[in-house]
Amino acid sequence: MSALPSPVVPSDSQIKVISSCIRRPESFDLTSGALVESNSTPKDGDVVLVRCLDDKGAYDTVEDWRGVGVKLGRGDVFVGVLGTRRSGTKLTGVVPTGTVKCGDRLDLIAIGGQVAQATSKARYAAAQALPLEVVGFFSGPRGKIANIADARIVEPSRSPEAFDPARIFVVAGTSAEAGKTTFVCKFNIGLKKVKPGLKTAAIKACGTGRPKDSMVHRRANYDTVVDFVDAGWPTTYAIGADDYLKLLSGMLRYALAKAEIVVVELGGDFLDARAPEALSYLVGMGARCGMVVNDAMGALEGMRRLRAMGANPFASAASSKTFSPWRSGSKCRKSG
Repeated sequence: MSALPSPVVPSDSQIKVISSCIRRPESFDLTSGALVESNSTPKDGDVVLVRCLDDKGAYDTVEDWRGVGVKLGRGDVFVGVLGTRRSGTKLTGVVPTGTVKCGDRLDLIAIGGQVAQATSKARYAAAQALPLEVVGFFSGPRGKIANIADARIVEPSRSPEAFDPARIFVVAGTSAEAGKTTFVCKFNIGLKKVKPGLKTAAIKACGTGRPKDSMVHRRANYDTVVDFVDAGWPTTYAIGADDYLKLLSGMLRYALAKAEIVVVELGGDFLDARAPEALSYLVGMGARCGMVVNDAMGALEGMRRLRAMGANPFASAASSKTFSPWRSGSKCRKSG
């Protein structure tokens, strides 16, 4: 890694925002002196400094590490992370496989500050990705490129562990924006009405990282909240299946050490982002399972897939007023 020539290095005060996937910015040296010109082995989570080449795009705002959205303009410089994404409703992008260097063109593919080469967008999406120019990468420990995994608070398990399934409840959905987070929040509010003093935790187990869901979980009175970004991944699209199961096991171990009941929310649908592996692992463990639905066909196929895994799930419409399937007289409808 070679240091950047001084004429192209912005001063530290010119950085507009540090993106939310960098949860602990104080753990990194994000000064201009830590910048290097190129990254020969780019991977998800690498910390990168980029400059906006436009002020319009599918995402023209980046959330900071506190969850505050910061509007971007042409010429603005911000700290992002490399991250793979696949989406049927938003943008899809991949981390380049070869060397990425100062001056290369990338794109902003998510509001959490994930940066990649945009490869497609949903057909009905109006805007293309916001174009970015790579300014440089930040150096990390042992002469490597800094990566958000360097500051993770959740360590992956050495191998997927088995936990008490009576303490775990998993919520899946038939699509993005189906109402999973809303349900997970109402679930906890209702559960704590029935069992005051119960310690609960929420895990956002897969998808595209941003702080919003964890912040909403916290506002819904979960005692502990954690997601895959806390475990060092900006998204869960590029992680290998075996590594993902170790990551999920680590998140469960972390949450169960702090709470009596853990609710696991799967982002998006359960066809990608390692959601199938998460469901197979959790259902195989015997965890109770629910599915939030927003269309009849999705509900039928979702139920079929969950039953094929051995689950006996209940389905809840996104507008359901039900808070907890453990509550006597619950209106959640159980399949079978």
